Amino acid sequence: MFVRDPQCRWSGNGDGLVLRRPDELARIRESAVEYVLVDTGRAVAVKPATKQKSQDRPQRTAVLGTAAGKRAAKAIDASRKAVAKIADDIRLGRPIQLVRLAPLIEELSEQVRTNTEALFSLLRIKRRDQYTYLHSVAVAALMINLARAVGEDEASVAAYGTAGLLHDAGKIAVPEQILNKPDRLTDAEFDVMRSHPALGHRILAVSSGISALALDVCLHHHERPDGRGYPDGLDGADLSRAARMAAICDVYDALTSDRAYKDAWSPQRALEAMQSWTGQFDAELLSAFVSSLGIFPVGSLVRVRDSALAIVIADNHAEPTCPTVRSFYSITRGCRVRCEDVQIRAAGVLSPERPERWGFDDWPSLAATLLEQAADHTPQRCEA
Repeated sequence: MFVRDPQCRWSGNGDGLVLRRPDELARIRESAVEYVLVDTGRAVAVKPATKQKSQDRPQRTAVLGTAAGKRAAKAIDASRKAVAKIADDIRLGRPIQLVRLAPLIEELSEQVRTNTEALFSLLRIKRRDQYTYLHSVAVAALMINLARAVGEDEASVAAYGTAGLLHDAGKIAVPEQILNKPDRLTDAEFDVMRSHPALGHRILAVSSGISALALDVCLHHHERPDGRGYPDGLDGADLSRAARMAAICDVYDALTSDRAYKDAWSPQRALEAMQSWTGQFDAELLSAFVSSLGIFPVGSLVRVRDSALAIVIADNHAEPTCPTVRSFYSITRGCRVRCEDVQIRAAGVLSPERPERWGFDDWPSLAATLLEQAADHTPQRCEA
């Protein structure tokens, strides 16, 4: 079987490994890994293929070894069904029953707080035909997580979660053949797709009890701080923090999900790409988003407090926000210095940085050189 540890212990890109013998499976069971993901579409030896009902890859099955994982799956499924029910209500002209969402948002919020890793790992494993509904659930969870990271109170956190759950209401009015088209959209089709924020806003505006925050997120989650978004082309000065947060959460989940026209990217690849797209996201909020996920990919540039720049050389599965880094640049002196390996001991010591901000125009080449400088990752000192 082909398995992946959601914490990506076996590979920097999270690709996983093949188990061929019972003793290999036994070692996994005896390890500290709580559960793995089994990709039934990548098995090495399978029964003779039968005719598929669709061209999609077989569904990836999550093997949950803990009660916490099962609770996360239950919260996701209940939220997915709620989004599907909202879609049915809208199609039939019935009002949205917000009272039904409150307990679901409460449970999703609790899972984000206590079971973050399992929840987000499971949310990334979507079949292409599940994307529309589960994307809204994922954005709700990511909005909850980010709202907490930027210091919102719990009442506001719930409001952000509800806004995430409703942000794509307008896609209900977009034809299925456009939503799930496996090829590039034509200009006319793209115009229809770009209409979904305004359509969603119109739908939600006639429903009672929809908050101003949810309406704003629905209408403006495709706007950009540089003014090149849609539907209104607003720039950073006119964009609410909620809309800027939703833009980040929406794109991240889209990139890390299997879509009709693309395969999922790893979280590391998605975050690196998002950090490189100048003008598309609020830089401060994107930094908070990366930190809130606790993901510092090996090879990424980080700041160690305010004194040094470093490259991540080894992750820390027990404390994802505390990897081992190799410092190589003094911010106070403004120059390269002798490399030193540092074991981070406390959350909040690191913050992600964009290489181009510091003049590292050929960061991939520099990163490769820095990573190759020493094979021994034993930290020379600790930073707390």
